Amino acid sequence: MTVSLSRLVADCKCLAIIGTEKNAGKTTVLNHLLAADRRADLAITSIGYDGEDIDQVTGTDKPSVYVGRGTLVATAVDLLGQCDFTRELLCFTGFYTPLGEVVIVRALSDGYALIAGPSTTGQMTRLTRMLQQEKAGRIIIDGAAARRSSAAVSTADGCILATGAAFSPDPDAIVEHTAHIASLLTLPAAKDIPESIIDAQLSAKKADENRIGAGHENDCFLIDSENQLIDNINSLDDSAADLICSRITQPLRVFFLGAVTARLIQKILERSRSLKDLQLIASDGTRFLLSPAQLAELRRRGARLAVLKPVNLLAVTVNPRSPEGFFLDSVSLCQKLKTVLSVAVFDIMADKQL
Repeated sequence: MTVSLSRLVADCKCLAIIGTEKNAGKTTVLNHLLAADRRADLAITSIGYDGEDIDQVTGTDKPSVYVGRGTLVATAVDLLGQCDFTRELLCFTGFYTPLGEVVIVRALSDGYALIAGPSTTGQMTRLTRMLQQEKAGRIIIDGAAARRSSAAVSTADGCILATGAAFSPDPDAIVEHTAHIASLLTLPAAKDIPESIIDAQLSAKKADENRIGAGHENDCFLIDSENQLIDNINSLDDSAADLICSRITQPLRVFFLGAVTARLIQKILERSRSLKDLQLIASDGTRFLLSPAQLAELRRRGARLAVLKPVNLLAVTVNPRSPEGFFLDSVSLCQKLKTVLSVAVFDIMADKQL
């Protein structure tokens, strides 16, 4: 029996929709789920700005977000005048975007919405709590391209990954790219993280929530086989790779508060042939900004990757239409994706699992 996308994610209390790139079909997926679930306690928000008629980056047409009566909408105050549903203002959040403060409103009628929410993990976490205080039974976050989606996946308890022809006209390239991102999103959980690391992460989140400072100067922490913190450094420092490589003559775990950059990984690969004693740990899979070739080479040399919070990837959706105007064979693309993914794959235009 084939299960629909809406039924597959029905039990998820906070769902994030993220894309492999822009124009992957996130908003279409959101509209599908909103149409399929007209519950009165539904809430929506966005990482950044979504719902506009024209994509601000590509200049292409975008689908509008259509909400039903009773839906809670968290969006920037400057966009309320462009939303055509009647509404009740519930609260100001204290989170500011270039389009003004984020507010929470309740839709008193059906209508089109423009949504813009906070872009940081700490603020998104606090916003979801506010929505729950307003009796939201289910929250859907319209996320971002995968490398900018940490705020969404760190907050949600389930995730949909949208992919498609916007990435490439080559189906095989789409499959490789999507499988790579899915692999990073579903990295296993790290075990026995020292309290000092957890404290550092909580401190970083607090700074993130309050929008103060630039975070920790030293965001890369080295942990030895006795689970002791032995050193720390700024991951962008030119000597970071040298420090890490000098320590991997014995088992070493390296935790990153922020991103694990392709530049750092390339330097590590250039300096060390064997990485069998190295484990790289990040907050979640979106923090690993690696190419498929780099990930494959890390694994070939024995390095292990892990995260503090694995992403619960529930499904992958496919948009066969490119913003450049060409269409791919959706059935063929979905079948190819299914051979390399361990989750359900859907044609978002037909809500058909393949």
